[in-house]
Parts: sequence; structure tokens; C-alpha cells
Amino acid sequence: MFEADMKERKEGTVKLEDVDVVAVKALVDYVYSGIITLTENNVEAILSVSDLFQIVWVKEQCVQLLKNNVNRKNCFRVRKLADMHSCKELHDVSHKYILDHLDDLIAEEDLLLLSFEETKELIKDEERVIKSEDSAYKTAINWVKHDLEKRKDQLAELMSQIRLPIVSTEFLTNHIVAEPLLRQDHKCSQFLIEALNSQLTRVTERNDSFHVFLVGGTRDCVMGTKECKVYDISKKKLFSISSMNEDRFNNSAASLNGAIYSVGGYNNGLLNTAEYYDPVSERWSYIAPMNYGRRGFGMCTYNDLIYVVGGWWNSTVESYNPSTNKWHLCQAIPGTNEGFNRATVAENSIYSLTRVTNGNNALFRFDPRDGKWCNVNEIQETSNRYRLVCYDRTLFAMGRDDCKWLDIRVNKWESMPHMLSNRYGFSAVIAAKDIYVLGGEEEPSSQFITSVERFSILSNEWTIIDPIGIEHCHGGAAVLSGDFDFN
Repeated sequence: MFEADMKERKEGTVKLEDVDVVAVKALVDYVYSGIITLTENNVEAILSVSDLFQIVWVKEQCVQLLKNNVNRKNCFRVRKLADMHSCKELHDVSHKYILDHLDDLIAEEDLLLLSFEETKELIKDEERVIKSEDSAYKTAINWVKHDLEKRKDQLAELMSQIRLPIVSTEFLTNHIVAEPLLRQDHKCSQFLIEALNSQLTRVTERNDSFHVFLVGGTRDCVMGTKECKVYDISKKKLFSISSMNEDRFNNSAASLNGAIYSVGGYNNGLLNTAEYYDPVSERWSYIAPMNYGRRGFGMCTYNDLIYVVGGWWNSTVESYNPSTNKWHLCQAIPGTNEGFNRATVAENSIYSLTRVTNGNNALFRFDPRDGKWCNVNEIQETSNRYRLVCYDRTLFAMGRDDCKWLDIRVNKWESMPHMLSNRYGFSAVIAAKDIYVLGGEEEPSSQFITSVERFSILSNEWTIIDPIGIEHCHGGAAVLSGDFDFN
């Protein structure tokens, strides 16, 4: 200022406004002595002034002290300070503290004084673990009630960011449904109806008996097998059932209207054949073949149709109608599909995860109503061995090296806990609110991994539930619920 053509040059003085006098004196003393004392009482003020004076070393020491002392009383203030002075590491540390301790911060004045946008960003932050939805709800409702007249119109927008279907039944019924503000708001009441319907579905599912059909596979990645087995989740028993009509591996499977369909695969060449298993007659029967042979492809069901998506160096898509026994070509996946493909259904759309030519795994979305694909995003990873399942509005991608999940409303992949076994060639299915991983091999020994792992979506953790001895690799898997006698 003294060197530029500014009024301070003429006056010979600089007037500092809105700065802490004690902090300024401490920094002036530091400039002459090289000594400064930082405490919890002065560190925030000294950080602000050191940033203003561009005294980098002091600013760095302030950041380090604050990072080590983030707590319930100062976390929001520290995060705001970090934003004001472009301290990314400090912001990340304080923000993570807030997310990790949200339930303890709900009544804090600093949280209640956040702006609407800040509160919304906090609630929808994808770094929150799934099991903290009750904390997100309590944050939203407390924030609105703190200034009800001004904030009540923003309640629905905040509630739309909360994954109500995965809140525990007890908390939903005893706290959320009982809240008058939600029942009085039309949009919020619709959210409650959706959540209750989801909870009723989950109760029905818990009372069902789930069976995982494991069809085909290989022992040497050269020859397939026609063997089929069924794993009873509730009884933790493994049964053999009738073999398919032909050997196949890298095939895919799906259940539709009480039947199991096994399609495509490889055995001395690509297979376009398809067959289905009737649990009542206990027999496999051929259906019409696909237009294209394919292996390592995605398969799912939607509106009583079966969809097969992509495959190894294959971007074609087909749908099968059991009532007419005919396959129909759909719009192909955009670009070139270089590797294996997986598919699942979420909210009236088919999601396809596939390895593309740049080495990443691209996620595409297909709307069966208009028959068009669109690019959603990519996983910046080289693994092409993901398995893809869906629960509510969340996609789960399980791979040998890592696991990720994506809320389709947020459209950003986030890390989730790794499986307990480093397996590849495994199958993954979803039953009720849990993901089950079965079969596969370990590298480099190529030994079968015979245990069953379960991922609880509500508690966000993996457990090995059964060392039953399943030898299944590179085959198809699908779930049926009901009472069957496989003895």
C-alpha cells in the first residue's frame, strides 16, 4: 500500500478494520522476535490476521493446532473459518468431524443457525454412512423448528434429501410418522407413505424364505458346467437341483414370475442359447435363442421382460418376452464395450456398469419407456470384475479390489467397506435389505472361496455368515422367495 498510488502512501498509515488488536500485536512481535505463542483462545484470531498479512508459517501452525483440537463446540466455527481463509485441509477435518458426530451436534446453536443451503448440503452429503439417516432427519426437523415461521416452507426440500426407506422401522413409526409438521405438509406426507410402503415390503421379505440359485460356472475357465445348486439363506443349506441342458460359464441368470432363467455364456464358443427352470416341475427347458451370443453380460428384469445387456466386446442389448417367447433388439450401449457388463434396475430405469475403451468402468442408464441410453458417470478404476445390485435408490458395485455405492439422486460413487474375502468370479444377489456374495476364487491360487458373505445395508458392514462349502465360479445367480422342497 505504501508503494502503490493509494491514499495510504500519502497518509503514511494503514487503517485495519475488523481485526483483532491482540492478534496484530502478537504478529508484529513475531516479525521482530521470531517467537509467537498459540493457544486455543487466540489461534482463530491469529489465523485470520496471519492470512491477511500473508505470514504463511504462522498460518500453517494455526491450521495444525486447530486440526488437532476440533471439537463439538468449535467444529462449525472452525469450518467457517477454514472456508474464509482457503484452508482446505482444515475444512475437510472439521467437516468430517461434523459428519461423524452429527447425532451429538443436533442441538448445538451453531448448527441451528446454519443457512438453508448449508443445512441441505450437510443432510445430503454422501460421506454420511447409510446408518445415520435418523441423525439427518433430526438435523432437518430441529433446524426447521428453530425458526418455524421462516423455515417451515423449506421442510419438504430437506426431507427429500433423507433416505427414509432405510430408516429403522421403530424410529420411522415412533418419531418420523408421529411428527405433526410432516403430516401437515402434502409433499412430506407423500414421503411418509413411500417410506411406510417400503417398510411393509421389507417386513414381508423378512418373513419370506429366500433361495439363491447358482447355475453353471467353471473350474478351469475353459470348460463350463451344467450343474446347478440352490442355497437356502434362512436354513443355511445347499441343495443340488436338476442340471441345465448344456454346459455354460460366464452366463447370467435372473428370476421372473417364479422361474429361473439362465442365458448365454461360453463353452467352446459364445452361446446364444437360453433356458429356464421351473421349481414346480423341477426341469430345465429351452426358450428361444438370443440374436447374439454373449458372455459376461448384464441381465435383469423389468415389467415382465428380461433384458440382456452387452458382454465381452459386445454392446448389443436385447429384451425377451416370455409370453411370446421372442427376443427383440434394443438400442445398443453407447461406445465400445471392452469388458464384462453388469446390469440392475432402479426407479424404472436399467443401469449398466461396463468396462469401456479408456480402461474405466462406465455407468449408463436405459429408460425402457423411450428405449434410449444415456451416460451417467464413470468409476476411475481398472477392475472390470464388479457385480452390480440395487436397493431402493442406491446402486452397489462389488469388486475384487474395492466396493462402491451410488445414490442415483446424487450421482457420485462413494467407497463402501471391502468384502472380507479377496475373491473374483463370484456372484452377488440382494435379498430383503442384505447383499449376499457367494462363490468365486482367490488369486493367484485359483482356490475356491466357499464361504458366504453378507453385507447389511443398514449397519454398513460385511460378515461371513456361512462357511458352507460352495464351489461356484463365473456362473449365474438369481434369487427366488417361497417355500420349496429341494430334498
